[in-house]
Amino acid sequence: MRREHIKSVILTTLVILSLVLSYSLWSYQPNYDVIQNQDYVQKVSIGAKRDFKDIIIPNQLVVHESSKNFVTTKQNNISPIYRALQKTEITNFENLTNKTSEDAFHSITKGKNKVEIIFPTVVPVETLNKVLSLDAKRLQNIVFDRIVINLSTKQDSSAKIYFSNEEQNVIYEATFDNSPIISAVEKLRDSYQNFTESLRYKLESGKVIYLPKKTLKLTTMEFLTTDIDVDKLKNAIFSDPSNVRKESTDSGDTYTDGTRLMTVSPLNRTISFVNPTAPEDTNQSPNLLVQRSVDFINAHGGWTDGYILSGVKPESNEVSFRLFINNLPVYKNSTITTGWGVDDIETFKRPLYKFRIADKKESEIELMSGPQIMEVIANNKSINKSLIKDISLGYETIFDDSQTSINQPYYNRAIQLKPVWIINYGDSYKKIDQDLLSRTGVNIVGLE
Repeated sequence: MRREHIKSVILTTLVILSLVLSYSLWSYQPNYDVIQNQDYVQKVSIGAKRDFKDIIIPNQLVVHESSKNFVTTKQNNISPIYRALQKTEITNFENLTNKTSEDAFHSITKGKNKVEIIFPTVVPVETLNKVLSLDAKRLQNIVFDRIVINLSTKQDSSAKIYFSNEEQNVIYEATFDNSPIISAVEKLRDSYQNFTESLRYKLESGKVIYLPKKTLKLTTMEFLTTDIDVDKLKNAIFSDPSNVRKESTDSGDTYTDGTRLMTVSPLNRTISFVNPTAPEDTNQSPNLLVQRSVDFINAHGGWTDGYILSGVKPESNEVSFRLFINNLPVYKNSTITTGWGVDDIETFKRPLYKFRIADKKESEIELMSGPQIMEVIANNKSINKSLIKDISLGYETIFDDSQTSINQPYYNRAIQLKPVWIINYGDSYKKIDQDLLSRTGVNIVGLE
């Protein structure tokens, strides 16, 4: 009887132990490390990353001697002085705007032996400080579109340099170490007579421009191109590409995650992105807009060709980078544009193509002189002269549509770059469509 009792105790103990162990297994929760909630990030590269020195580039240099103006747009003429400026300290900024009359302003910026280094657009001083060494901590939200130095060979240890905004008549004086500049200035003095002699015109908008005194000839070029991988762009732009749906129509493809929308236009070879959920912010500084835009494009290696800063619009939170070839701007479907909300990209547009190789098909075109251009504009009653912001040489893109249909990839498609005169007109661009041989048919037509 005692033996049976012992068996019962042992059996009961084993059953209880089994129940305890089973409960422990069922209720056990491992102590995992907490995973932080992170935004979805896609590492995508469609081209290259670039520093500010590759994006903030002047596209024109003007030498003033007596009453003559000699202009060059060639980078091998501009780069030596611009690179020399990058090696020097620029200090002691002083605002001369309210101390300088209009005549004195033009004397400082365009007087005898002065050199103007001109950018395609106004550049925030904070952005310029990423390229040049500026002691400009007290300067905020100020934008300049040109730098002026003296064309002098004096061996002074320091010299004066000026930063100006032509349309607003804003001018700052500063001091810089002259020694790195002397050699570049000497070379410039030896070569500027080969630049294009130009006449100075002041537009009603206030900007001073330079147009060639005589007709000039430029070459039409052709390039073979390839298209950027649209899926890579989708992965770069959308925060979570796995939630993106694609819809195809005869006019192109659209991609959406329910709120954001990316539209692909094979005909225009562009993509457009809209994020309507981004809250608007009208108080973003020009420097912040440029910084955010460069960071955004660098994040997906979006620099595919020679794009440089060409437009800063704080009033609409937009920044644009235009394609330049031979240091001349390219027009029609050739601009990367970003628009910003409070903390996110709101709009994004860019060309879908990138240049592959240059074709050998070239021809020469004679372009109108400055006086001829101004005469055409003066005689065109449909042009509101107060809306003209700039007149410049550029290239018009002409797509070869003969090789493929709209829904086929544009591999090996040719793009012709045709030299034209461009008018920056309000918020658009127009070209001067000319026939120099007969002097008939000269017209001003919309381009962008």
